[in-house]
Amino acid sequence: MKKLYTVAAAFLLANTLSAQVHYSQNFESLDFNTWTNTDLDGDGKKFFVANASNIYPNAGLGTRTLGSYSYQNIPLTPNNLVTSTPITLPTGVNNIFLKYQVASYNGSYGSEHYAIYLSPTNVAADVLATTPIKEETLPFVGGIKEVAIDVSSYAGQTVYLSFRHFNTSDMYYLLFDNLSIETLEDNNAKLVSSSIDKYIVAGSQNDLMFNIKNMGANTITSLELNWNDGTTDHIATVSTNIAPGASALVAHPTKVNYSDITTKNFSLTISKVNGSTDSNPSDNIGTAKTSVASQLVAKKVVLEEGTGTWCGWCPRGMVGLDKVNQDYPNDQISIAVHNGDPMVLAAYNSGAAFAGFPGMNVDRELKNEDPGPAGINDFVISRKNLPTPVKLSGDYTISGSELTANVSAQFYINNSSANFKMGVVVVEDGVKGTSSNYGQVNYYAGGGNGPMGGFESLPSPVPASQMIYDHVGRALLGGYAGQAGSVPTAITDGSTANYTFSYTIPAAYNADKMSAVLLLIDANDGSILNATKLNKTLAVNDISKIGANTLIYPNPAKSEFNIKLVDDGKYTVSIYDMSGREVKNYGTMNSSSKNINVPINLLPGKYMINIAKDGVSFTKDLLVK
Repeated sequence: MKKLYTVAAAFLLANTLSAQVHYSQNFESLDFNTWTNTDLDGDGKKFFVANASNIYPNAGLGTRTLGSYSYQNIPLTPNNLVTSTPITLPTGVNNIFLKYQVASYNGSYGSEHYAIYLSPTNVAADVLATTPIKEETLPFVGGIKEVAIDVSSYAGQTVYLSFRHFNTSDMYYLLFDNLSIETLEDNNAKLVSSSIDKYIVAGSQNDLMFNIKNMGANTITSLELNWNDGTTDHIATVSTNIAPGASALVAHPTKVNYSDITTKNFSLTISKVNGSTDSNPSDNIGTAKTSVASQLVAKKVVLEEGTGTWCGWCPRGMVGLDKVNQDYPNDQISIAVHNGDPMVLAAYNSGAAFAGFPGMNVDRELKNEDPGPAGINDFVISRKNLPTPVKLSGDYTISGSELTANVSAQFYINNSSANFKMGVVVVEDGVKGTSSNYGQVNYYAGGGNGPMGGFESLPSPVPASQMIYDHVGRALLGGYAGQAGSVPTAITDGSTANYTFSYTIPAAYNADKMSAVLLLIDANDGSILNATKLNKTLAVNDISKIGANTLIYPNPAKSEFNIKLVDDGKYTVSIYDMSGREVKNYGTMNSSSKNINVPINLLPGKYMINIAKDGVSFTKDLLVK
């Protein structure tokens, strides 16, 4: 069962309309006792009003939101009904719409079912005898949306508004907020936002997207859109289908294409809706911006996972990181940000500001996502091909307890007022502890909450002696927001910024299990533009020693061979023929007892086995018979 610890629990959708409001309720000042709250199944659970402000921080729910649980420490099968005080609707008015926001748990386990009623009474049995004006099951992935329902047929009546939560079990929660009953204009579109890739390559064709919300009573079937780059209008009529209250992303048919390496600013306008002038043109304008690069480079997705040994649901995040590192070892970088346990790094914990645990920030752009194995790969798949105009490189050395990282960022854009910062995260694998607070609380124990990567077979708490923690964020060199002055303000196409970071490794840490990650942070919004794992530079005698002690057996081999290693850890293994062509890539493989078993199905002959860890690689010969 997928649940989390919530630090606080709110949302805001801009609702500026050219409309007459007949009723509104955001629950901020409501005396909830004036509503009729009915526990239909007698389980002792009802609707409640609570603070949900951190669940959807960009939606702005305020400090009071209507909610009902289908899981609250134990699975529930709710049948809850709540009914408002009477509402009188005007007579002889058309285009009357009920609007509300509805939300469920974001990520998974969001399949809540609900119904909404308008009835002449607040008596529960009579409410349920009426036909709902809306009934639906929310998608399993959850999320938040705004719904608009035409209730013009109730004009002139005094009605009660009721919400019912039922026909669901063992999900999490259902939320309602920002209710209103309004008379809407016929044709009214709002330009909520716009988007284009932050960086585009010179000569490429790129979509400029308009995020448009229908604020009117009529379905929007056509829009006249314009974008202007300061010199030229690009006016086009676009067919679409946006229901009242709904939103849609609409691509302007004229692609954005430039050859000069510069930054472009755009003015965007909705000039007509359904062939007519918009009834509220004040919200029909917006802006967009992109930078043209001479070339774009591969991106690594940064997954910062919020976790803690005290958190019983956090094994889900551990299993998720294991999965993504197995499936996409070269496309992402995983870092575990601990909270409230012996591995906590205060500056990292406070900078990440997770709303609940387990949680995950993706490139510091997507916040408070679920790190579980069911969906973690999707974040990498959707973001690993995002364009970025900077190539990162560097290495680090460890001498005694001193770590020194020399890093570089090569840019392929021109920007006279850049605001980038480099930072290095020191990460440790294989962290163990003997005290009880290294034991992991485990709500998957016993299997009652489903399988979870083997944790269902472990006790709660899992004893410290059985726990090994990987990807642990140990230090932030340059701070959470990056090092001031590490990148010059003026950058030009092809220019390189260099910086050196230093760190003294505490005696309690294992320097042999440490690695270093370079981040390039866009200080304008705090997002991570790109990242890379730094290469570890070893002394020649250290490399020779490790290479000499890495053995392949049996050799010759037929259907499998083993790699005998100096230390346990995560290794990447690949096989090349004698022409240098890669014939097999096993990705990341975990050693056990300093050994990795490698199955093969190769033609007889001589091959080269490449084994790499922490930026250090060795090649061994293999004969297949």
